Amino acid sequence: MTNEELTNKTEETQETQDIKTNENTESVEKKEENNVEMEEKKKEKKEVKPTWKYYTYDGSTKTKKLVIDKRGKKYLIAKENKEFGNDLGVANLTDVSEGNVLPTHKGDEFYLVEPTAFDIIKKMKRSVTTLLPKDIGLIIAYCGIENGETVIEAGTGSAGLTMYLSQAVGKEGKVVTYEKRPEFAKIARKNLEIMGSVKLNQPIIGVDEEPVETEPILNEVAESKKVYNVIQKIGDITEGIEEQDVDVIVLDMPDPWNVVPHAKQALNKAKGRIAVYVPYIEQSKKAVEALKENNFLDIITIECILREMDISEKGVRPSTRMIGHTGYLTFARVCPEKLPLNEE
Repeated sequence: MTNEELTNKTEETQETQDIKTNENTESVEKKEENNVEMEEKKKEKKEVKPTWKYYTYDGSTKTKKLVIDKRGKKYLIAKENKEFGNDLGVANLTDVSEGNVLPTHKGDEFYLVEPTAFDIIKKMKRSVTTLLPKDIGLIIAYCGIENGETVIEAGTGSAGLTMYLSQAVGKEGKVVTYEKRPEFAKIARKNLEIMGSVKLNQPIIGVDEEPVETEPILNEVAESKKVYNVIQKIGDITEGIEEQDVDVIVLDMPDPWNVVPHAKQALNKAKGRIAVYVPYIEQSKKAVEALKENNFLDIITIECILREMDISEKGVRPSTRMIGHTGYLTFARVCPEKLPLNEE
């Protein structure tokens, strides 16, 4: 190949490389333009506005809110979230309170509501298996737990039962919950914060922690409705109960019979009641024996089996799935005592 031919070939190769470089540059620029357009379209879709007026609600006491889609799927999200999305689209949550229908950019709708204790328990973090609502309801009903009462609970676990007890006794009442394991108590505290049963980072008696600065109150109305009526303690309740004149004691622990003598001393003699939840009938038997030895009255042991109904156009029948045995519940009332005459 002559020098002239070599030079021409080199120039042709350079031109080809320049063309490819320009094509690549144009391709990158085009992709960037497309990405910008897609982001703009995405932003436009996210900013879809409803064709209806939003409902205003400022009384929520929870630190979470609940989103329900048209399929009935539920999502427990942080109060401060500005948007929420799934495969049905993205909805804007900015300045939108619970009690509203939210349009998505795909034309679907979400329902934004305030979660109940039932919703929170199903979605919350758990350290151990928690009592189910079917058993919790019986505890509150059979014990007749009222507004303003003092309730002792052991152990705390994930605080599922604690949440319901907190709601039952109200702002005038108090729930003191014992837990032996500090790591479980801290998880329970996070769950109780969602319900407004404890303050944010509220100290746990028996746990050494660095103090945390409290956050400013943003909603005075909601803050005034929070009960803040739960006291968490680290301790072994089988060694004794510090509180006196207690209205109700609820025991969800492996050896409740070891607490019965202490419960007898701590309960209000006029109306003190006790509830014991255990998974095995042998445990229940030992608990009943301890209650009888300590002269408790109205002792009763029950079990709750829950069966859901399938209702359709064809007819109604029991669901093939059901919640069978979870535990045995024993209830009793403390017996009044003869007080000694004062000797002069």
